Amino acid sequence: TGARIPVFYHTDQRNIPWLREIYPEPLIEIHPDTAAKYGIKEGDWVWIETKRGRVQQKANITLRIDPRVVHAVRWWYPEKPGPDHGIWESSINVVTSDSPYDPGMGSPTRKGLLCKIYKA
Repeated sequence: TGARIPVFYHTDQRNIPWLREIYPEPLIEIHPDTAAKYGIKEGDWVWIETKRGRVQQKANITLRIDPRVVHAVRWWYPEKPGPDHGIWESSINVVTSDSPYDPGMGSPTRKGLLCKIYKA
């Protein structure tokens, strides 16, 4: 987790329509070999599960990622009712630990952990 989505500033600006046209949904990046192993195709919704819970993101099959790794993003849906705006559905922060964290910034120091993925 943790890579930036170039069209957004951290988790801000999901409510700007033309930015959502560029990046409309939460994407999990998966190597083609890994996707094939789990029967996942481009655009499939995928469960990402850890000991803390599970969330769904849409599959983006790409060679840019190592076959042993998946990358998921922080997400929320401004169009869904508040106060949580759907973060429990798709935000990778739901299934990661917020400890240990940087005492100066408050951000998690650990961006990677074991997870299980499967087609939703």
